[in-house]
Amino acid sequence: MERKNCDSEVLLRGLRQGDERAFRILFEEFYTALCLFATRFLGDSEAAADVVQEAFLKYWDRHTDFDNYYKIKSFLYVVVRHACLNRIRDQHVNVEIVEDMAIDSDEFFQTRVMEEEAYRVFYRTIDHLPQQMRTVIYYALEGLKNAEIAQKMGVSENAVHAYKKEAYKRLKESMKDYYYLFEFLFLYFLYS
Repeated sequence: MERKNCDSEVLLRGLRQGDERAFRILFEEFYTALCLFATRFLGDSEAAADVVQEAFLKYWDRHTDFDNYYKIKSFLYVVVRHACLNRIRDQHVNVEIVEDMAIDSDEFFQTRVMEEEAYRVFYRTIDHLPQQMRTVIYYALEGLKNAEIAQKMGVSENAVHAYKKEAYKRLKESMKDYYYLFEFLFLYFLYS
């Protein structure tokens, strides 16, 4: 469920012209994923949020330089990665050499970017579900069991199970290009 080309082009045009609404859309689309990405490096969500905000400011200073939506996304991830690595080095964190090499490697970076991108798509897909299904999915992702979800929502456990089942079908269809992630995330809560 990626952004359609025409939507990307309209957004890119707005971004290049300095449109604050376009920037807000970009920010809302990537902020959470970038924060998760930075938190993986730093282990501190507040520091991660600071790094991500700084990355968006750096982007905004150069917003006219980008002629492709995916270059913006890449820029943001690279800036966040470098800022995280700089913070780690500046704090003189005693990390074993093997761990430091893993964090610094391109393979680690690519894997993390793919994970965060998949999570971003996943949560955007959930946000398009009907309210009851969306609520059930979010509670399940928090680790609540069907009985707990039913109690919080004031519905039967059978209703919760039915919402999960229907949500699973809809998400499976919406995320068919991201099936590997979908299976991983939903197996644990579909049967809980």
